[in-house]
Amino acid sequence: MKLEQLAECFFKYAIEQGNPYDRYPLGIEVDEFGGAYIEISESGKLAIVAKDRGEECLRKETTSPEVLAKWVYEIFNRE
Repeated sequence: MKLEQLAECFFKYAIEQGNPYDRYPLGIEVDEFGGAYIEISESGKLAIVAKDRGEECLRKETTSPEVLAKWVYEIFNRE
């Protein structure tokens, strides 16, 4: 799985929610100071990860790109 494929799932989900995006809000670069990022493992596991001062403070894992798309959307669209 590539980031571009995850982005397509995210864009589709965002459109379904009535809130289209122009760009994918996360990357795969590790941010040690609080920014969330995506991990894609060789085994097919996908994760949203966030670290604060080097300590992991968020990790949500799935093998479904659709589930990951929903989680990313929810992080950026909290009410």
